[in-house]
Amino acid sequence: MVSQSNKERTFARLSRLEALPDILPSQPGVPRVDVSVAVRSGAFASSDAQTRARLDVPAEDVFASATSFLSRTCGYEDQVARFAEAGMLFFYPRRDLLDASLDERRARGGNGAVSRVFVDDGRLLLETGRVLIGFDPETREADRKLIMDRAGLLELAGSGLPQGVWRALVLDGTPAVEKCLNLLDENKVTFAEPDFIEQVGGRLTPDDPLFTQQWHHKAIDCEAAWDMSLGTDVRVAMIDNGFKTDHGDLAFAAGSGFFRTTSDFQDADFVPGTLGMPEGDHGTATAGMIAAIKGNGFGGCGVAFESKLMGISCLNDQVGTQSTLGRAIAYAARPDLEGRAEAGADVICCSLGPDGAVWRMSETLRLAIEFAATQGRGGLGCPVFWASTNGNYPIGADEVCSHPDTIAIGRSTEADTDDSSGYGRELEFLATGARVRLPSGNGGYGFKHGTSFAAPCAAGVAALMLSVNSQLTARELRQMMRNSCDKIGTLPYILGRNARFGWGRISARRAVEAARAGV
Repeated sequence: MVSQSNKERTFARLSRLEALPDILPSQPGVPRVDVSVAVRSGAFASSDAQTRARLDVPAEDVFASATSFLSRTCGYEDQVARFAEAGMLFFYPRRDLLDASLDERRARGGNGAVSRVFVDDGRLLLETGRVLIGFDPETREADRKLIMDRAGLLELAGSGLPQGVWRALVLDGTPAVEKCLNLLDENKVTFAEPDFIEQVGGRLTPDDPLFTQQWHHKAIDCEAAWDMSLGTDVRVAMIDNGFKTDHGDLAFAAGSGFFRTTSDFQDADFVPGTLGMPEGDHGTATAGMIAAIKGNGFGGCGVAFESKLMGISCLNDQVGTQSTLGRAIAYAARPDLEGRAEAGADVICCSLGPDGAVWRMSETLRLAIEFAATQGRGGLGCPVFWASTNGNYPIGADEVCSHPDTIAIGRSTEADTDDSSGYGRELEFLATGARVRLPSGNGGYGFKHGTSFAAPCAAGVAALMLSVNSQLTARELRQMMRNSCDKIGTLPYILGRNARFGWGRISARRAVEAARAGV
């Protein structure tokens, strides 16, 4: 009996493909490095003009360049640049060229191999007339040939393909995606998928000038995680005293705002947006750990640099009430509680609190944490990360960090040791936070040290996880992060954990792999 799992996965993928019906690539040719450079520098008007000038397609067949649209609007700068370096440019053709056969397109200077352009989970896929088909190992050769003949396919040489996989050319003009969907109805076919052309580059290594000084990315294996997830569109709320909102490596998303404390510190008024938001070196660094911008030629980058950063400032003078802090947490989960219509956060992180051993929690703050952790994200719950004390104290005396719905984070060093921060059975795990290179309140970068920066590191990993599996509950995500930790240090782990390291030091790669697999 043929397993249906391969068919189901193939069908699901083909069904979610989004066609860009009015866009075509040019035929491959001389590398268009000038277009690539313009795209990477953000000179989109220039890149569109250069695309028009470099096309081999006659002007009367071209409606407009699609370079700017795919780069600026869709966020596919790197892929568009890579295609340009391969000599392929994207454009909007006139209708008669779009409706022409592949042979006619080729004769008129267009791409004669690509029928359509698709998007799948942030990837540009160019559909050709080639398909890949898997057959049940028990399928007789005669039956296989009969299926391919009936489907209007010409078998192609399959040297180097896995056993049981065949490559074929569609002969009857049916688009490859539709052909594959039809082939999935065959009992002996285990899968069928188009042989898309796509950009497959090297492993992602940001080219930001200070990236090589950000040891924490290497320590938690961010580069391998980024091959699977960039944290795209996951909303992360960073709650801190203040942020330098015009820092060149930070971009604050809708939902950012601040709680302006009254002069007597008894109350606070919520102010939406970043205009007038208090500045702060501490908050600037915590925000940068999560979402410092990648690829802008400045500074370094964050753990989840494509996430949406909600900067929420409260207690900017480090004086205020726990109810204000509770409001900030509740607001992060449900902005409508402060009269705002923005979407709430998916992940919440807070690096506020005393560095002593004891911190008592008000019921208001307790309820706010419980509300966010159980009712946020439409009932899936927001994971709430909190920096534990920087002192060598037991976390159990801190009622905020020891709350069951709070994920208490300690800090690890470049040598993968603990760093004398909070300890005990309430410690969840360690994250990199000792002398890490992060954005500063002066507009530049500096070395920062503390659990304050370990907590947003963990929150960034959570954003990478939710980007590949948005249906994880807060509790499921927390358990996956525990299970995927690296067991660093020399102390024994009893039933998976110890007092100084918790469940270990987080691993971005292993955590994202677990989220993708759902285990």
